[in-house]
Amino acid sequence: MSSSGTKAQFTAALLLERHVRLSFRQLQTELKRIVPQAVLEGWDGPVTDSAADPGIEMLSLDGEKLSVLVVDTPAPAAVLQPGPFANLLWPNAEKEAGHHKAHIIVVGLGDPVDQAAALVKARAVTLTAAALTRLVSTIGVTWADAANLVRATAFAEMTKQIGSPSASVVPFWVRVMLSKGDIGRDGQPMIKAGTLGLHIFGLRELGYAAASLDPGFLIQHAYATADYLLSSGRRLADRETIGIEGQARFAISHADASDFVSFPTNRLCLQIDE
Repeated sequence: MSSSGTKAQFTAALLLERHVRLSFRQLQTELKRIVPQAVLEGWDGPVTDSAADPGIEMLSLDGEKLSVLVVDTPAPAAVLQPGPFANLLWPNAEKEAGHHKAHIIVVGLGDPVDQAAALVKARAVTLTAAALTRLVSTIGVTWADAANLVRATAFAEMTKQIGSPSASVVPFWVRVMLSKGDIGRDGQPMIKAGTLGLHIFGLRELGYAAASLDPGFLIQHAYATADYLLSSGRRLADRETIGIEGQARFAISHADASDFVSFPTNRLCLQIDE
């Protein structure tokens, strides 16, 4: 249901220290530990035979159809490569995760009909990945739709509240990227920022015009804005202004793409009080 027409993947992958074997009951038990009300079933419904192990390849978690595949080879090399923009959450990912021996893929099946359904599907995939990360020795976790890769320890911290129906995992689902712009009044390069990942929830990406702002502030502002948009369902209007009087305020304009991605974008331009 992406706003660009590009098919969303709703896919997470775990990079593993070693080869593993997992049973349905192991995953079910860990999910119950994290979220007591979670209902994990087989593809065709409840697994009532305590001795049966239907495997984890085709599952249903709280009604969301999932596929979990354990692959005894390393993930494709492209998973580790950040592309033209640095991986801000894990700068040394290629070096630190390059030795992984196997990987697990978690795929949410079916196309969500709206933003609310997309959030439910994303949470189901993320909750499953969170349970798996706690079961096996994991180095890193990736979210395909944002080309995002984070350390397993960071992912565990992000997903502490994933069991809540209203919880989001913005730094996992949405990648923030930075690049240098023109030289500012202070003689230093201005900074541009952009997101990748909001489009799978039917929202415009964020694209910050070059400004003399602290990179850390831009990263936090992008995550906070993304979280607000996902949790509220609100869409930013063309020509509106967001921010707090006396602090950083941004004028919004709609664009077909940003300097970072080719998806419809909310362009944010810093308003300077003269």
